[in-house]
Amino acid sequence: MSQLTTRARLIIAVVATASIAAALTAMITAGDSGDGASAVRIQARQTDSGAAEVALQIRNADHSWGERILPSERFLAADSEPGHWRSSTAIDVHTSDGVDPAAIGLTATAEMSGPDGEPMGQVTIIQGPRGLLIQARLTGVPEGWHGFHIHETGSCAPDFSAAGGHYDPTGIGHGVLHAGGHHPGDTVNIYAHTDGVANADQYTVDATLGAGITTLFDHDGSAIIVHEGPDSYGEAPGAGARIACGVITLN
Repeated sequence: MSQLTTRARLIIAVVATASIAAALTAMITAGDSGDGASAVRIQARQTDSGAAEVALQIRNADHSWGERILPSERFLAADSEPGHWRSSTAIDVHTSDGVDPAAIGLTATAEMSGPDGEPMGQVTIIQGPRGLLIQARLTGVPEGWHGFHIHETGSCAPDFSAAGGHYDPTGIGHGVLHAGGHHPGDTVNIYAHTDGVANADQYTVDATLGAGITTLFDHDGSAIIVHEGPDSYGEAPGAGARIACGVITLN
């Protein structure tokens, strides 16, 4: 997975008394040279009504762009008329304790399915001010403990091996009990009851839905995988075959 920069800045050098030209759109992408391959970008533009707005955009697994409009008071003068920017406005999107402040409140989902395409529930991911809340609501899972991981590629086809290995953008080892630390793809095991239901809430500060080196939305996305057995929490996962997969998609 490509590594995104932890900070992106867009400078709009427009005097506060001058309106934006009708066709003006300014763009900056995080972690690339402007070739459009980045999964996170910031767009400054004029709306159809003539107002100025700035959007944080994140590429989905299907290569479409989801976006969130950033608070206009960060970029417009207090007495600004529609379409008027602050003079030489600097738009900063950077990490604070590992979290892009513009991403707080974003949500993503992974629709889980089994090897034969049967629905197996949903995983919801919520970006908080310090990390991610991961909520698994699964069905049809064999009774017992199962490894539950974030994987490095947003694909479940033609089979679950398409999701690649654990999400590890910085090259850290595996296992939450491993002395050398663990990568962001490591989460704790989940338990399925006799009825096949597995409900679990997890929290991690090691990944983000926003901009940054640990974003889940790099150029090839990310996926959730459920394994047939439990993770060892050590250097070798040992969780066995992949029994459920879901591509993480920004809502």
